[in-house]
Amino acid sequence: MRFLPDGRVLVLAMVTGLSAVPALAEQKQCSCEHLRSVQEELKNAEYEARFFEDMAKQLKAVEDPLIEAHKIPTHPDSDVNIGHRSSLKRTAIMSGFRLPFSPAYGYTGPATVDMRFGSCEQKPEELEKLRAGSPCKEIADITLAHEAAHRERCARETASVYWDRLPSQIAAEEAERYRDQAKAMRAVLKRIVDEGTLTVEAKMEPRFTGPQFDATYSYEIPSVEMKGKSSAGSDSWTLNGKGKQTTRIKGVKIAGMNCKPSGQLNDDIDLALDTDGFAMNLKSKSTGKPGDVKIRCNGGHGMSMRPQGEVGAGQMFADERLTNDADISQDIRTMPFARIVSQGGISVSGKSTVTVRLVCPGQ
Repeated sequence: MRFLPDGRVLVLAMVTGLSAVPALAEQKQCSCEHLRSVQEELKNAEYEARFFEDMAKQLKAVEDPLIEAHKIPTHPDSDVNIGHRSSLKRTAIMSGFRLPFSPAYGYTGPATVDMRFGSCEQKPEELEKLRAGSPCKEIADITLAHEAAHRERCARETASVYWDRLPSQIAAEEAERYRDQAKAMRAVLKRIVDEGTLTVEAKMEPRFTGPQFDATYSYEIPSVEMKGKSSAGSDSWTLNGKGKQTTRIKGVKIAGMNCKPSGQLNDDIDLALDTDGFAMNLKSKSTGKPGDVKIRCNGGHGMSMRPQGEVGAGQMFADERLTNDADISQDIRTMPFARIVSQGGISVSGKSTVTVRLVCPGQ
């Protein structure tokens, strides 16, 4: 519910319920194609839970001294209307209410629906519009359950008791409803990520230039399927994958001579992707396998002497947003190895791209 300055209550489009209205059309089950919608709904619910919890504390700080003052007939505040004074504070607090996403992605229903002061009823046709405007079934079910809980409590306590509560008590109930909503929405987020197939592939083509030297390399990791599931005990989890990396020299010029590269280096790659359903971090570990690169120039040739079993590890990216199709590009000059190489008089340029895809079942 959203509180208005005159004491009426508006129900936000993303938090309404529909317990007695039959669905007019079967909604699609939420899947990873609704990832952004679920993410934004969850962020909104978490914000509102914190907002109304903080509001309840601030309003209680206004109300409690007045409640004590009413016990003392000679106190200057003994005749102050507690509800009115608290409502003024509530209005001031609500002026700072800003949803992170308004509306959440994919929502097409009405912005608000009125819940008339003094009653436990909402218009069924307006609630149906809210349900139909949700992008998938669980989003609708969760937001409708939120409002159903309000109506059920109102009916249980009677409308007169329900609406006669102090503003701090109303805000505290709202915070509780949003905590429930956020918990349910997070479970949906975990499920749709778990049910999808997450893959990672990467390509980097650094160009090394220095005195009498110019070479372009190609590092490639073909698509790796990541394995791992969320758990009820944690909001974050890890997916792991095993793949291969090949390293080739695309072109090289030494002392003005165009040389011919051949062969490739091979690595086993272990990937670990950490996520909470919103952000993701990717680490890699490489282990050298058999493979060499050769360079033939006029008047001679060279060959790599890379030891097998050589191990390297590093962060491929950090704090990137989890989306259905993310291309994460970096300027190679900003990467740690490029800064190290540059200290030896070699400059590095080019681009590194990691692609993370979340594919829904059946796609």
